[in-house]
Amino acid sequence: MSEVPTLRRLLPTRRAGALLEGFGPLLGRLRVRLSDGAGAVLAEVAGPQAVADAPFAPVATWSLAGAPDATLGVAPAPDGAGEAVVVELLRRTVFDVLEAAHARRAIAAETLDRYREIHLLYRVGEALAGTLDPLEVPRRALAEARAVIASDAGAVWLEAEAGEDGESSTLGDAAEAVAPTLAALADPLRATVVGADGPWGPRVWAPLASDGALRGGVLLTRAPGAEDFAAGDAKLLAALATQATAFLDVARLHRRALAQERMERELQLAFEVQARLMPRGQASRPGWDVAAHWRPAREVSGDFYDAIDVGDELGLIVADVADKGMPAALFMAVVRSLLRASVGADRSPAEAVMQTNRWACRDATDGTFVTLWYGQFARDGRVRYVNGGHNPPIVLRRDGRLERLARTGILVGWDPDVAYGEAEVTLAPDDLLIAYTDGVTEALAPDGAEYGEARFERVLRAAAGGPAHGVLEAVRADLERFTAGAEPFDDVTLLVARRAEGTAP
Repeated sequence: MSEVPTLRRLLPTRRAGALLEGFGPLLGRLRVRLSDGAGAVLAEVAGPQAVADAPFAPVATWSLAGAPDATLGVAPAPDGAGEAVVVELLRRTVFDVLEAAHARRAIAAETLDRYREIHLLYRVGEALAGTLDPLEVPRRALAEARAVIASDAGAVWLEAEAGEDGESSTLGDAAEAVAPTLAALADPLRATVVGADGPWGPRVWAPLASDGALRGGVLLTRAPGAEDFAAGDAKLLAALATQATAFLDVARLHRRALAQERMERELQLAFEVQARLMPRGQASRPGWDVAAHWRPAREVSGDFYDAIDVGDELGLIVADVADKGMPAALFMAVVRSLLRASVGADRSPAEAVMQTNRWACRDATDGTFVTLWYGQFARDGRVRYVNGGHNPPIVLRRDGRLERLARTGILVGWDPDVAYGEAEVTLAPDDLLIAYTDGVTEALAPDGAEYGEARFERVLRAAAGGPAHGVLEAVRADLERFTAGAEPFDDVTLLVARRAEGTAP
């Protein structure tokens, strides 16, 4: 409850006496007494002809806005127009003086509130400037609020940030009062004085809000039966909460920036680790000219290719995990390791892929799987291969004929008991085998058009006859022209194996 100024505060005794005495010579037989609402006499004056021991009966009582009732007593009652005019003039003068005094007090109170607000903001600024911890900011703000606004307990409620794990949290010794206070507020986005309710004493609430959204709030409480908080307390707390919100936003932005920077470093590290898993240099074996290209759509990739020594043969792999980002990259590394562990000179390509599939099914979660093409390239041009649900590789003959190598089984990581078939194709000198992921043919132009199989085949035919690296570069250059800087739709992996001239099947 705000303080109501007493009559003595508005008009001190000495000043009241001087005011009434100025009217003394005009009062004649009248006596005038100024009293407060409780009957205590503030000042009294008698006219020159007044009878001192005559009975005194007060008249003319009025109320001053924001002050107790004040009583102007006149005895005896005015007799005649002249005395009535003097009494009315005195009444108006006293009323005007009290009004002016009340206005001065209001201005002084407003000035004091402003000073308290500026002082609080200065202190809060000093207290909060040294921290970028989103939890330390409200703790310090609460401590500063309680240092300026008299209270028995306090709390700061913070709503969990959108898009982040975690729940709303409450700090302070009045945490249990936050929920009922929020329920009692007509508008939580406005600073409000809340009266005593049930087990809760007087409370004052100020929101922590930004962009019109409630991010939390500051609550101060007093014990049941204690004096209510004033409107000025709510205003002061609102000013503190506004400044605290700004510091809290900065602290949260700083935390998000650090998290983003840490994530970028981790993704860069993951990319570097993943890139090291790709074969270094171009795989080669007598009779074969091989070139490969790998480009992630994001920081890390679910595509991969590999080259493995399998006795006198060269094992080449192109695979695509059915996902993107970090989960796909991790599963890619698992499948690559499993396939490398399964391949051997004493094991057929089909046996190696079946072993990989059995192990991969144990590690696959949430429907993660991989399409995979694995072929073993012999010196004489024979290629034994397994296609586990992958895009059929292309065999482009020297005379321009184009063949597709059909699938021999389903995707890897789906069914541990599936059997994979094995097929064989023989390449003559200058024949090409092109294995790729769907990021090549499904690449998108800025207008949304798809690269497509037909364009891919035209580029391959136009580049045929040159080395594997030349064919690869022709496709890469055409893809770049087609996409024209558009965001990659998918990871891109392309492998070109050319049967070298001078070798016989």
